[in-house]
Amino acid sequence: MSFSIPTYGPGSPFFTGSFSDPRNVPYAINLDGRDYPIDLSEYRHNGVDRFRTGVITSGEPNDQLFDTQGAWWRYRFSWHQGSDQAVGDLDQEALPARFEASRGVDVWTKYQACLLPSTEEVLSVAATTVKMVTTDQFVYVSDGTAVKRSSDLTTWNSVTGLSGTVNDMCTDGISVYIATTVNMYTVGSASLAASTTTSATPQAFDNCNFVSNRLLAGTANVIAEVTTTTIDDIYTHFQAAFRWTVIFNVGSRIYVGGYAGNRSELYSLSSDDTGVLIRSAEATSFYSGEQLLDAISYGGSVILATSGGVRFAQLGGDGTLTYGPLLDDMGQSQCVAAEGRFVWFGWENFPGDGCGVGRLALDTFVDTLQPAYTSDVFTEAVTDNIEALARFNGKTLFAVSGNGVYATTDAGYVTSGYIDSGAMTFGTVEDKSLSEFRARFTELAASETVSVALTDEDDEAVASRTISTLNARQLTLDLQTEEVERVKVRMTLTGPGTSTPCLRQWRMRAYPVAPVTLEWLVPLIIQSQVVVNDSEGQVLSFDPWEEVAHIRQLHEDSQVVLYKEGDYSFRVRIDNFQLGAVEWRDGSDWMEVRCTVRLLTA
Repeated sequence: MSFSIPTYGPGSPFFTGSFSDPRNVPYAINLDGRDYPIDLSEYRHNGVDRFRTGVITSGEPNDQLFDTQGAWWRYRFSWHQGSDQAVGDLDQEALPARFEASRGVDVWTKYQACLLPSTEEVLSVAATTVKMVTTDQFVYVSDGTAVKRSSDLTTWNSVTGLSGTVNDMCTDGISVYIATTVNMYTVGSASLAASTTTSATPQAFDNCNFVSNRLLAGTANVIAEVTTTTIDDIYTHFQAAFRWTVIFNVGSRIYVGGYAGNRSELYSLSSDDTGVLIRSAEATSFYSGEQLLDAISYGGSVILATSGGVRFAQLGGDGTLTYGPLLDDMGQSQCVAAEGRFVWFGWENFPGDGCGVGRLALDTFVDTLQPAYTSDVFTEAVTDNIEALARFNGKTLFAVSGNGVYATTDAGYVTSGYIDSGAMTFGTVEDKSLSEFRARFTELAASETVSVALTDEDDEAVASRTISTLNARQLTLDLQTEEVERVKVRMTLTGPGTSTPCLRQWRMRAYPVAPVTLEWLVPLIIQSQVVVNDSEGQVLSFDPWEEVAHIRQLHEDSQVVLYKEGDYSFRVRIDNFQLGAVEWRDGSDWMEVRCTVRLLTA
């Protein structure tokens, strides 16, 4: 066969370059180290569509309704699933109303995020260990050897008749029991005078709680029941250093626990035939190094505060507790309080300046035994451990070691707060080019602002904008940026302290920079002899069966090979091939063929 070349020059991509054959073969290519002449009239080269077009069969509105060949969208319109989600949209378990972190923002009302209430000091305390308990009428706060109570958080009165340093306080709902280094005392609602709870020989008590109509207390490594006339030991732990730190009940089941060194234990108590409490089975086990510091039962569930963080637990039919993953963003947590659908807990590593508490929602779970949570109210006045927590008259109270008791205000707000979205990837690890960001919020009042700041995967600033225009309800940020692999969104709300802007939604657009795939359709002339350059050029000889078998094997193996056109090289794989018979070979053992290969960049 003669392969005619009308015109060509030394610049032709099919003429220049080095092939396996030392000759320069006009209008030939090299595939996997083998030279092949081609039929130029059938040669095709193009790019492959980056996105598939889809058909939506579901009637539910979702991201799939957008054209994938246009801009891609990410948006948030509620934040009620809490924090601790570092990647917002790539992980299959990522939730749309969850985020990475927050400070100073109330996320618990669906479809909005507003500034949290501010706090104010309502009582100064000097002791490093502070205890707090509430009844139907009063809140009681310990301060070393003293205890004060208030009904309005403004006027505080001292409890009289106490002796020793206060270690703990508990209540039966009306009366308060105060455990000190000397004895156990009782304070009724009608008087500030404390009386000894029992006529038994005085002794020191480390902690106490009123459960199932019984007053239980820990003294060193002994757990005991305190009555008006006796102190009945229930169980003495074999380890002298063991200290009982938690006493609670779930219905009629009573649980007691504590730790020695790096080992924590939690037991259930049961009654014998005479009604005397005895230690029963171990209710659950803890990881080594996680010290059990506090626990409450609430709504049939249990919240455990430990040296590692907070755990949510449920009661099994046999009385054992099964707890969920450790929520450890807050670091050590040593106090817990509950009201309504929420639980508050001490937050050791509070984000930013000051110190404060966290809140979890018992009606919103993001995983098995993992309620939604995030940081909550705080004070910037001091920084120290949160020693005690309580809810009183609709307010959150927390005691800061050696400083004071702080309570949320009725009409004030913090002046600034933020929500970090976590990394937004647009569902792919490939790069994307950001196009536009838009946020909507309640109409801005005087001195209120809304800000957005975008950062990339290296925490480098991408773009930002702040809007404070009176009555504004929308912020738009046009983006012309370099490509990013992922982007984080920080929404910041600020106000004058007397009002709050409320974020309603944000939306971000980006164009994914999907990998380019190039395609070639190359008709290879594979014959016993191919004379190129109009019968005056080189002669290329092939064994068609052997060449086709080689191409077939490359296709079956999806092997990556080198494809050359003159000076240009590409890594490709043979996606498909098609044979066309030209004529029988002279030896009649097989055919002369034209083999069109479909090559795709690898």
